[in-house]
Amino acid sequence: MGDRVKDGPGPVLIATKLRPPPVRDQVVPRERLMEQLGRGSGLRLSLVACPAGYGKTTLLAAWQEAEAGRKPVAWLTLDEGDNDPVVLWSYVIEALRRACPAISLPASPQLAGAPSVVDMVLPRLVNELDDLGEVTLILDDFHRLSGGAARESLAWFVDHAPPTFQLVLSTRTEPDLPLAALRAHGELLELRAGDLRFTSGEADAFLNGRLALGLIPEEVDGLLERMEGWPAGLYLTALSLRRTADRHALVNELGASSRHVIDFLETEVLQAHDPPMQALMLRSSILGRLSGPLCDAVLEQQHSAPMLGALSHSNLFLTPLDDEGGWYRFHPLFAQLLRVELERREPGTAPALHRRAYAWHRDHGTTGEAIAHAIAAGAHAEAAELIEVSWVSHASAGRYGTVLAWIGQLPQEMLTGDAGLLLVKAWMLALSARREEAGQVIAAAERLGEPGGGTLPDGFSSAEASLTMLRAVFPWGDVGAQLDNGRRAAELEGPGSPWRPVACWAVGMGRYYKGEPGEADRWFTESAALAPASAQWPAGASSLAYRSLIAGEQSRLEEQRMLAEGAAELVREHGTEQANGVVPLALGVSLAARGRPEEAQQLIECGAAFLRFRGQPIEVAMALLHQGSVLHTLGERERSQAVLAEARSLIGSCPDPGILTRRLSAYGQSPRANISSRDGQLTRREHRVLQLLTSDLSERDIGHELYVSHNTVHSHVRSIYRKLGVSSRAHALQRTRELRLL
Repeated sequence: MGDRVKDGPGPVLIATKLRPPPVRDQVVPRERLMEQLGRGSGLRLSLVACPAGYGKTTLLAAWQEAEAGRKPVAWLTLDEGDNDPVVLWSYVIEALRRACPAISLPASPQLAGAPSVVDMVLPRLVNELDDLGEVTLILDDFHRLSGGAARESLAWFVDHAPPTFQLVLSTRTEPDLPLAALRAHGELLELRAGDLRFTSGEADAFLNGRLALGLIPEEVDGLLERMEGWPAGLYLTALSLRRTADRHALVNELGASSRHVIDFLETEVLQAHDPPMQALMLRSSILGRLSGPLCDAVLEQQHSAPMLGALSHSNLFLTPLDDEGGWYRFHPLFAQLLRVELERREPGTAPALHRRAYAWHRDHGTTGEAIAHAIAAGAHAEAAELIEVSWVSHASAGRYGTVLAWIGQLPQEMLTGDAGLLLVKAWMLALSARREEAGQVIAAAERLGEPGGGTLPDGFSSAEASLTMLRAVFPWGDVGAQLDNGRRAAELEGPGSPWRPVACWAVGMGRYYKGEPGEADRWFTESAALAPASAQWPAGASSLAYRSLIAGEQSRLEEQRMLAEGAAELVREHGTEQANGVVPLALGVSLAARGRPEEAQQLIECGAAFLRFRGQPIEVAMALLHQGSVLHTLGERERSQAVLAEARSLIGSCPDPGILTRRLSAYGQSPRANISSRDGQLTRREHRVLQLLTSDLSERDIGHELYVSHNTVHSHVRSIYRKLGVSSRAHALQRTRELRLL
């Protein structure tokens, strides 16, 4: 699946997410808090948690600036789009790479789905960080991550990060992380609202020292008491006091509660500006980030850029996001107040503003923001159309969760009546290896029948073609069905179709697993040749890798090597190394054929792990057969038997495993052998360990729970794997469910 639409956040947004806002001259140094943050070094988590307006971002930006001369400090500002784990960790890795160029992980890892982040990417990241010494990562606005896979992946990272790594989170809400356990073990540094409230000295330094308002101590303390130390309230107050001739009278007029002050100053701040500037502030408040051209489009006016520049210099709540002054954002609290005032003054205006923002982002290729604004505008048809056009580019980047989240925000009745949207959702679920859910959505699409209009927005010639291709790409262990659906897909997507390379790949897969290598090679050759024209890089790379396997089976070792290396170069060039498990598999098999089993084993194991996340048992079983063979060559008989037992179980579960039954028999294995033999029964202690493996406890934590050493737990786990015929924790739990052992 290729990238046929311009999309992505763009270099400006990436840059703004990966660096803190500039520290302004008016900011008061808060040494006491910066010293406390420094004490978080060596702890698993440093948490800055309090409501909006307490200066979390300002504090961390100043601390980052102070710490950067001593050690690498990476910064990432989170937003709702980062709820997809693939997106989140792509940004995290890029932030860390900018602070630590020695990190070798790809800057934008294209992943096979959310599970592969924790199982494949994060362990590599942890290992690299362990070699780098002191490193800090600041994640600002953590509250924007909703519950789910992104937060779960971060919880894993908190638990496994090396002691030299400091993770700092700022959030408005209590994070869904194991804080109690961290607190109990002394692994948590916390700064709360009480810590971030201004002291009398800080308030005086800001109001009189920085802004020269000339307030007497009693007035400073009175304001501080009314605001309960709330920095944002003092900032708002300062904006009004700077424009008031009789500051002392205004201080005395302010009410006794923060809420009263907000209501009062909301109007005061706006009234300090002329009507055009007020209109700019109010109407641009619906934007997450602002630029002159974008505001011109949303407000249907000209010359917004100089107005934003002027406002940024006079208003503490509009922050520049780049050095050139092209992009800005309002402080979230201030933006919220502006949106409330916009609805009061101009009720019902926001949807029209969102619609214009949608059109601007659509035309400028920032599809994610365009879709978000379309949904906010209630322009669901436009949002759906853009999703159907752009999903392929997001899928190629592994951002299945992002697309599913967009679809989830559309009205349910719209989804159930739109075959095109249902097909997009089915593709996303299938790519996420959520087979049952994908099947339900496919069935719903089939019930709608063939929609009119012919070609779909994503380039498929018809809904039938998309459904047929889905079944060809995801056969779930049925080789015969894959070949039949692949042939039909190739008929529907003939020469010139952007989906032709994928159809050719599917036919090649069916032929290969049917035991027809010559025919398979012909189809794979066509797929690889056509893939560049339609940017179908995964299909092209996979086709080259399978051609390498075929060449090896026919003892053409030099061609085998060249094809495998060509596939590897293709995925490296297009950043899809971790989305195509058959490529490292082909490289490993090629190395094994040339007498280098130690190097081969690591690559084959990596390939098998990636293939698991596609959820296709045929490919996983094939990889395990190669892995078992290499382990046998290395003399690791017990591991080889465990791997082959897992392959046997997978092959036995397939409706039509094709040639794999014969290949398994060559190892003296029966695909439907019974693993519950007498010596395969779990002991009482192994059964208890298996119960704990279903939790999120690490093996070391399980040892603490059972009062035994980590080595003892590891021995029990290896025995469990052997008896269940698996080679990983995930598959042990899957096998446990199949056998109903718990």
